[in-house]
Amino acid sequence: MKYCNIDCISLYQVIFKFNEMIFDLFRKNIHHYPTLPSLAFAIFRSNFMKENSIPQLSGQIAKDIRQGYTGGAVDMYIPKSKAGVKIKCYDVNSLYPSQMESQLMPVGIPTLFKGNIRLIDHKAFGFFYCNIIAPDKLKHPILQTHVMTNNGIRTMAPLGQ
Repeated sequence: MKYCNIDCISLYQVIFKFNEMIFDLFRKNIHHYPTLPSLAFAIFRSNFMKENSIPQLSGQIAKDIRQGYTGGAVDMYIPKSKAGVKIKCYDVNSLYPSQMESQLMPVGIPTLFKGNIRLIDHKAFGFFYCNIIAPDKLKHPILQTHVMTNNGIRTMAPLGQ
């Protein structure tokens, strides 16, 4: 019990000191932000970012972008081995953080166009609304879409048209 009390007291002191430091440096109260990323983004927005530099999307383009987000694909795997043989299994929850560090992301004010973007910009990079026909025989389809069912909207990775 004594160890638990000491642990709680030291955690309180760390949080208290962290709150003081963040408030002194950036005038932000850490208790107004539920996660460290939300606190970091608030500090970035208020101290380092040009005002009104995040485009506010509305209308069809906003609907298309939101509809394109389907969440991460889940691949079910049941590890099997012979009796007495140890196996190792790695659970990779998210490649997103590593990709954010090492890959480019489309940024800027979205532009709506119709037709072949390669005629306008042969190096076009961004989010595109497309009609895609997947091969009929994929073992693990990965292109996801939302489908309305009797039980509500479901995320599926269909084959074909």
